Amino acid sequence: MQDKIVLKKNARQRLELTKSDLKLLVFLEQQRMLTLKQLYQAAKHLIEMNITEYSFKNRIRKFEDYQLIRGEHYSEGFNGERFKFLCIGSKAVDLLIENNLLDSTYNKPKIYKFNQKKNLMHFLFTQQAAINILTYLNTEVVRDPNTDEIKYSILYDLTSFSHSPATFPYTEWIKKDKNLHRQNNGAYHAKVAKYMTVNKTGTKINGATMTIVKPDWIIELKGSRKSRDAIINIELDMGTEPIETLVQKVFKYAILAKKNPDVLHIMNIVIADNSFSNRSTLNNGIKRRENIMKQFASDAAVANLAIQSGLKVVVSILEQNDETIYKALRKY
Repeated sequence: MQDKIVLKKNARQRLELTKSDLKLLVFLEQQRMLTLKQLYQAAKHLIEMNITEYSFKNRIRKFEDYQLIRGEHYSEGFNGERFKFLCIGSKAVDLLIENNLLDSTYNKPKIYKFNQKKNLMHFLFTQQAAINILTYLNTEVVRDPNTDEIKYSILYDLTSFSHSPATFPYTEWIKKDKNLHRQNNGAYHAKVAKYMTVNKTGTKINGATMTIVKPDWIIELKGSRKSRDAIINIELDMGTEPIETLVQKVFKYAILAKKNPDVLHIMNIVIADNSFSNRSTLNNGIKRRENIMKQFASDAAVANLAIQSGLKVVVSILEQNDETIYKALRKY
């Protein structure tokens, strides 16, 4: 990676990029889409760019002029949500490939789908949860409360990592006669049929590659010499889906945890609240959290399965989630 890169627009206009700028572009590509505020949060606390919010906004405008970043505005009525969101630009992809920060086989056209999410607010709330965890834990040392031994020394991109579920899939090869999820035959075969692989030499069915579970986002932490690695699987709850759906996901995460006992698996249910912005129409999420925890506690099958598999279920409102995860890492 070069210390400084100069981009020229014409004889009189030029833009100097530092290593920090390149790291910021890598982060934006990795996260797919972020609000301007979220990207500034990452720039200040993860990339450690010493820049004011006002200067950062001006710099992002320059990045847009040079097609390094693509920006769009979101507006939800007169009194609703309003913000600017950003995605990686085509020139940035070329630049990152040139500096060996993206693989040369990178699928460049896919960047034009980053801002075409079906549920924009759900995705951006998820990103807020992920960035809050990354920035809160960055430079932290997590110690065992009983022994005071170090469990995690956390530094972004060295021992803490952010993953899209598309690049960090939880899949398993299922033989045709094996029922992983123990569903009824009709439901199981209907699900498997979508993933059947046919032998090239004939029509013989070999089996299926199935997704065990697909989180909304994933944070990975490398443990110390005596501690397991930890994976925080974020499930963003907007308060609209039945709690029973979350209960069903506990079973899937328990399967994942049971198959990977060397890793601490945390199912992190994050409840969207009004901390996302001062224009939010959501409440504080506390009642929703209480209802979820009450239903989990009353379901003995869920509680027992989580214990047997080693899965840790953490339920928190968005505003308090980063601190809640920190406490969970100390405890478990």
